[in-house]
Amino acid sequence: MPGFTLELEECPHQLFATAADVEQAVRMMARPRGPTYVMLKDPRGGFAQACGFNDRFCVETRDVYGEGFRHWLAGLPNVKDRSDVVMHFRNNCKVHGKRRCPLPAWGENVLTLADVRAIMLFYQASGERLGSYPWEDVSQYCLDAALKGDSRFIREIRPQRRPGEREEERGLARSGELPHT
Repeated sequence: MPGFTLELEECPHQLFATAADVEQAVRMMARPRGPTYVMLKDPRGGFAQACGFNDRFCVETRDVYGEGFRHWLAGLPNVKDRSDVVMHFRNNCKVHGKRRCPLPAWGENVLTLADVRAIMLFYQASGERLGSYPWEDVSQYCLDAALKGDSRFIREIRPQRRPGEREEERGLARSGELPHT
């Protein structure tokens, strides 16, 4: 199991986070002016993160596979509430103000600090999602939101011709059979 980096709002990142580090981070989130964001990040780019305050949190994980990923949103066990809710987070947001960055979710995704503690500790110990919570795959939503109108993201990978390369060489190069010169 690789070591996780703990990222906590307004705190320096901590390499190789322990269960005690995660416990302390979650306790800090309970403070009236404490951090509103915590993340455990693995070296391959996967993570578990929790955002919110006042015992209203959203928890997500991301599994990274090469250049792809699956993004998961935690729900409350035995709760089906698809009503729209907006939670808030971020202590220092230049756009929305202190603790006013919107975090849209559904009612079933509003978790307590105890839920955050359980999920984050399990993830720190195993690198997996805690099975006692339902997890919804929201990967397509994340992709759609990231790609919406922003040309910085790769939508399609196409090999381009190199200067001076003939079309037949390009086809041979893709097949691995370059001509001998």
